[in-house]
Amino acid sequence: MTPAAAQSAAIAPPAQPENIEQGFALIGQKLDNWGDQILLMVPNLVASLLVALAFVALAWAVGALMRQAVRRAGRYDLAHMLASFAFWVILFIGFLVVITILLPSMRPVDIFASLGVGSVAIGFAFKDILQNWIAGFFILIRRPFHRGDQIKVGDVEGTVQAVETRATLVKTYSGRLVIIPNSDIYTRSVTVHTAYEMRRAETIVPVGMDVDLDQAMDVFRKAVLGVEHVLDDPPPDVLPWEFSQNNVNIRVRWWIKSQRTFEVRSRAGVVMAIKRACEEAGINIPADTTISFAETPLIVDSQPEGKTSKPRKNSQGRGKSTTGRCGTGCARRRAPRSGSRGAQTGRTQRRRRRTAALALRRHGGVDKFAAFGQLMQHRM
Repeated sequence: MTPAAAQSAAIAPPAQPENIEQGFALIGQKLDNWGDQILLMVPNLVASLLVALAFVALAWAVGALMRQAVRRAGRYDLAHMLASFAFWVILFIGFLVVITILLPSMRPVDIFASLGVGSVAIGFAFKDILQNWIAGFFILIRRPFHRGDQIKVGDVEGTVQAVETRATLVKTYSGRLVIIPNSDIYTRSVTVHTAYEMRRAETIVPVGMDVDLDQAMDVFRKAVLGVEHVLDDPPPDVLPWEFSQNNVNIRVRWWIKSQRTFEVRSRAGVVMAIKRACEEAGINIPADTTISFAETPLIVDSQPEGKTSKPRKNSQGRGKSTTGRCGTGCARRRAPRSGSRGAQTGRTQRRRRRTAALALRRHGGVDKFAAFGQLMQHRM
């Protein structure tokens, strides 16, 4: 028989059963073949199950040993990351071995080759996960901060709870948990408040121009030294810093422990101590004073000298109530509505501005401050 004839015979369709009995016979034959194949695969199934259990035990043992070894150096987060990485790598290798035992015709190389374009899609899907994992690995290796440090990343500020494979957990000072991806921490600037044992805090205290600066500085220095949580070494600094709004700003700086709680408590204590010391020593701490001319109309008397305006007469007579005979009810009915009242107020203000401008042109220009003084005298 030629090879072509043998191939055609091999691919020839099975004979169709002529009756029901032959159909049941074919079904029984198929079931027998499947049963024989399953029986032949039982040794492979048992072997693959044993190999899978062995790899699981090996992965667990290697992860536990690595976790214990790294924890001895005080690297808890790094120990968790390396142990989990070793566990999953060993499980993946065991999966490939089990597949090879179950399907002897399939090789691990064929599995990777069969992925094809799908591997590219999987790579893009896991890009962020791998990026965060690698960033977390380098953070744990370089250790720019530790668990329990107080850091600031962008607008987030708080205490580091843990560095995981994907993100870093930060508990804010207000008791909220913020999860920051490791890639953001690795690529952005991070402020570590507790990197050193001490840090400096400061505040600005304004004093008047007539205050003796030497006396004020001595009073401030003694007041700061008496505050709890303020360190004596290095000593506090009290420096005249700048002139601002007819005042002299004195910058007070002191050293505390690096934790946030010491900064909050010491700052409150320093403010209270300086305030009490200034009251006892008679040092004036000026208040902010702002005068606005924006909504104040300039009213200037435009009448010639020697003439005074006559007072208006009361249209309802002396001693008479403005409500008349009808009492408060009529007054309420005659009261203008809020819209007409606002329009009337606007017309009054515009009339006053036109009067002030006309007076300025008549008198050849009047100083704003003189006009403001005249307005104050007019109101008083």
